[in-house]
Amino acid sequence: MISERGDVGAPPLSGAVWIVEDEPAAAALAVDLCADNGAPALVYRDGQLFLEALRADARPRALVLDWRLERGLSAPLFMAARHREPSLPIVFWTGTAASALPTMIRDDPRARIVDKASGAVGFEDALRWALGAGNGSRGTEP
Repeated sequence: MISERGDVGAPPLSGAVWIVEDEPAAAALAVDLCADNGAPALVYRDGQLFLEALRADARPRALVLDWRLERGLSAPLFMAARHREPSLPIVFWTGTAASALPTMIRDDPRARIVDKASGAVGFEDALRWALGAGNGSRGTEP
């Protein structure tokens, strides 16, 4: 099931994996991989719409962020999510090297960093970790 939030005022979906990704092909792949793992997914192509949904009553089960978005980096989205939901599992699915991400993300025990170049396997491993509510291990892939 793909549900995309591009319309202002659309109600967020509680219990779904929320994906913030502005590349259509990457967003579609992430949604498909979530569905393959039994998790409904909701795509936000715009960080502002994600922030509005985060302020609503609905809560994501897990969050998938791309580091580089069309309108900037996703650090403010990460910080807003951490502030609102401190224990939320967050997967950074990005083409940026883990070492280039801020220490606050690399050292967060509730975050995983997955290189998009690793394909579906790395994403699915991190997704299973996130859906299992995380395990407190270091945030980068082995």
